[in-house]
Amino acid sequence: MLRIVETLSDPGIPGKANEDAFGYTGDHAWVIDGATDVADGPLIGNETGAHWLAHEASALFAANAARYGADLHGLVRFTIETLSRRFVQERLRPPNGRHEWPSAAMALVHVGKGHAGEDKLVCANFADCGLILLDDDSDEARVFGVQHTSREARAMSRTAALIAALVPGEKPFDNAAIMAYLRESRRRQNSDEGYWILGIDPEAVSHMRHWDIPLARPVTGLLFSDGFGSIVFDYHRMDPATLVRRAAIDGLRAIAAEVRRVEAMEDPDCHEYPRFKCHDDATAVLFRVE
Repeated sequence: MLRIVETLSDPGIPGKANEDAFGYTGDHAWVIDGATDVADGPLIGNETGAHWLAHEASALFAANAARYGADLHGLVRFTIETLSRRFVQERLRPPNGRHEWPSAAMALVHVGKGHAGEDKLVCANFADCGLILLDDDSDEARVFGVQHTSREARAMSRTAALIAALVPGEKPFDNAAIMAYLRESRRRQNSDEGYWILGIDPEAVSHMRHWDIPLARPVTGLLFSDGFGSIVFDYHRMDPATLVRRAAIDGLRAIAAEVRRVEAMEDPDCHEYPRFKCHDDATAVLFRVE
C-alpha cells in the first residue's frame, strides 16, 4: 500500500509561477517538472507553456490513474495524446518550431502486485526527475531516472562558458547566445538525435524509461524534480540514502532550505555550479510502502 508521508513544491522565488507539479491518488504518485519556455513569445496558458504542460498533465494523471493501474505506458500515452489535442485547441498561435513545444520531465510510480502476487513498484520516467528507494535496514539506496543530456559533461561545460560570458547584471534568459543554445537543444527533443520527454508527441512513450521493481521489505521512497534533487546530484552535499533519511526525519522543507542556502549564499552567480537559473523549482513527494 502506498502511503504519502509529506509533499513539497517550492518555486524558489515568491510570486513566480511554479512550473513543477505533483500529485497522488490511490496507488499512484508523480512529480512533473515543466521545461522553462524558450518560445519566441506567449504561446499557451495563463502563465507559461511549462506551467500549462506540467499542471495539465498532473490533472490528467489524477483523473485517469485508477483506470490504467500498473499500465503506466497506457496512462502516459493517453495523457500525451490529450495534451496534443488541447495544445492545438488552446494555443494562441502556431508554434514557430519544435523549440516552442511545451515539455516536461517526469517521474511516475504505481505500487501493486506482480503476477505471482509479490509486491512491486512500477516506475516511468522522462529526463531528470527521479525516484530514490531506501529499503528498511538498508544502507544503500536505489536510484531511478535523474539522468538527462543536460547533465552530460559537455553540456555542463557549455553552460559554464555561457554563464561566464554574461556581462554584469545581464540575465541569462535575456542573452542571445544562451537563448540560441537552449532553442537548439529543444529542437532535438523527442527525436533520435536528441532526448525524449513528456510533451505533445505520443512517440515519446515508446522511449520512456520504465522499471518493474520488486519490493521484498518495507521501503521509503522519494520522488523529486531536479531542483530538489540538486542537493545530491549537483551540489553533492549528501548521498541518496542520506537524502531519504534526512527527509524522513527533518522534513522536506529542511532539505529545500539547504538547497536555497547553497544557491543564494554559496553560488548566487551560478559559476561554481553552472546553471541558467539561480533558483529552480523544487518539488518532492515522500512516501512509504509497507
